[in-house]
Amino acid sequence: MKQATKDKLIVKGYKVVSWLCWKVPTPVSYALADIGGDIYYWVARNHSRYADYNMQIVLGEPKINGRVRLVARHSFRNYVKYLVDFLRQPHMSAEEIMEHAVGVGWEYIDGALEEGKGLMLITPHFGNWDGAAAVVGGLGYTFSTVAKDFEPPELNELIQGARREKGAIIYSLKDSFRGLFSTIKKNGIVVLLLDSPLRNEGIVVNFFGKPARLASGPGTLVYRTGAKLVLGYMARQPDNRSYYGCWEPPLEYTLTGDHDEDIKAITQAIATAIEKVVRRHPDQWYMFRRLFLTDEEVAEHNRMELERTTGKIERRSRLKNNKVKENVTNQS
Repeated sequence: MKQATKDKLIVKGYKVVSWLCWKVPTPVSYALADIGGDIYYWVARNHSRYADYNMQIVLGEPKINGRVRLVARHSFRNYVKYLVDFLRQPHMSAEEIMEHAVGVGWEYIDGALEEGKGLMLITPHFGNWDGAAAVVGGLGYTFSTVAKDFEPPELNELIQGARREKGAIIYSLKDSFRGLFSTIKKNGIVVLLLDSPLRNEGIVVNFFGKPARLASGPGTLVYRTGAKLVLGYMARQPDNRSYYGCWEPPLEYTLTGDHDEDIKAITQAIATAIEKVVRRHPDQWYMFRRLFLTDEEVAEHNRMELERTTGKIERRSRLKNNKVKENVTNQS
């Protein structure tokens, strides 16, 4: 099959499924989503194994047991329901989405913007993050965000165009830092997802008592701009039709003047805030990949940290010795 034909089929399939999700009564589509979530859990064993392990850590269980698997399976169900909502949203206005959402904490957003240094809103892969962004846009806020590109380009335009209609300015991964930096410097709002697991880069943080590696970009942006940092989420309610959204007070952290340590402190503050949200509704956290570091990765990280710290101490010692020599020379 030629690529052009395949691309057309992908786009046509997306349009048909999106239209069906919009037209099929919500209770029916969610019932089908429950079935789809169970199938996803049992068939995609790579994803479900990671989900089970991640959920074991979140729930504080000594091993993967029936309770862990049940909550993990429910997270797959809720994820497929999120996909149904995602596919419905191109056919809905922001106002229609807001009819099903109750939110608190908007004063934290307004208060942060009044300080004039910009605002970063963060959320995990949790609940309905696209719906949360639509509500932000529906209340008149314009915001910038980052989204991966979909293939083919026509599909990408359908998906990102629907998001732009709800107030989002979207940057691709390759040019995101410059665009987000510019937004914050203009006292704008940046919205980011921040719990994607990384293997060989980023910041190692304490997450549910285990080491995990998160992206350094958000912490770097906050460090360089002085932007306020606010975490929010939109959680599905038991009636399956409504959402409860919440913006937390601005995150607090202590800066020391050390570039690396300060970015780590900011990233750790984000991780700690995400922890609290996930503990409230663990079955609405969609983490189906390996997140926590292995013992070998921890040992390698500790080795590199020791080398970095030792090198930093040696550089400081050399600078101090050079200053002493300069003072002696000047006095002579």
